[in-house]
Amino acid sequence: MSRDGGDGKGRGIVGSERRMSRRELLRRAPAFGAAGLSLPAILAACGRTPEEAGGALTGATGATGATASPIPTGDIEGTSLKVSTYGGFFEENFRAMYPAFTEETGVTVESIAEPTSEVWVVQLEQSVRAGTPPPSDISMLSGVGIQRAIKGGVLATYGLSDIPTAGDNLAEGYIRTDEAGNVTGVGAVSWYITIVSNTDRVPESPTTWTTFWDPQWENELALLRNSANAYLMEITAASFFGGYEILETQEGVVEVLTKLQEVKPNVKLWFRDEATAQQAYNTGEVSLGQFYHDITTYAASQGEPLRSVFPDEGAILDSGFWAITKTTENLAGAVAFVDYFSRPAIQAELARTLGTTPTARQDTMDLTAEEYEAVGGPGPEAALRPKYEMYDEWEDFIDQQWTELILS
Repeated sequence: MSRDGGDGKGRGIVGSERRMSRRELLRRAPAFGAAGLSLPAILAACGRTPEEAGGALTGATGATGATASPIPTGDIEGTSLKVSTYGGFFEENFRAMYPAFTEETGVTVESIAEPTSEVWVVQLEQSVRAGTPPPSDISMLSGVGIQRAIKGGVLATYGLSDIPTAGDNLAEGYIRTDEAGNVTGVGAVSWYITIVSNTDRVPESPTTWTTFWDPQWENELALLRNSANAYLMEITAASFFGGYEILETQEGVVEVLTKLQEVKPNVKLWFRDEATAQQAYNTGEVSLGQFYHDITTYAASQGEPLRSVFPDEGAILDSGFWAITKTTENLAGAVAFVDYFSRPAIQAELARTLGTTPTARQDTMDLTAEEYEAVGGPGPEAALRPKYEMYDEWEDFIDQQWTELILS
């Protein structure tokens, strides 16, 4: 399953004795077959800048748009948290890191595997409305998922001063706020979607997304099937319309989708799950397309004829965000958890074990230049960020247009 909204995600750059990495999973893929890789995964999504974060909501202070009061975190020992991440190996890797947090803070953590972000947000919203204990205190949500959680009034808000580690060390765009400047979500991990090719079929890899429109690739491409995780509208807008401004109106969305229609004769595989696409790339069933950078680089290191290239226009940078349910009884512990996982050392460990792109700035971590480039390419400044709010605000409209113009 794909990463948007949480279809199967576990990773790994450097193996670890105490956890199974994404790399181990991929090494076993031939034996498991496609079903073995269909894990509930990360969310998907990339950090959005504060101005893109959406509207104000009722936060920790209980006042819509009010500035959140400071949260004391000095007396959290002996408390507990439920933390949900996407399932499978992704959740297993995160679960293995919680004991260190517990040892330092005295806060015990129960790890929960959540379904897709969209489904999970509905469950969170139902518990908030019913006044029942939330299924998790902290959730990892996709960019689209957190947008819907903000809209639905699901999340606690707090001040930037409550997460000093995140404020000091995270790269730009990984702290989401409401209109009053209160924090609604903090970047947990990220990954890239790049141009991927089979080197036996494509000796010299293209360096621009516009290659997908070239008639020489008729019936040769593999592209993500779902509109809200393919980000092909953003790719098309950046490649042919000079940026995202055209996506500010529904008429502009239709114009972009009309341009994207021109790619359809070149598409051999519209894929939902990672395993299907990886097998198609490995065998040369498809020559070229979009795929996940971390999976591709590991597969290439294991001898598969694959190459990942960061396009000139920018690779898609997608991320997952820590989001705190506003009915949690342990807001102080939850805030401490979010700040802990924003530490550069933690972000570096996640990069080495999961192959994720750190949300911490490169200059704050001990990753070598080679290690960082392996997971982060030219860095987030050169990336294309998903326009998450568009998929939330115009969900039905986009689904209808995508089905009629792209998938029909």
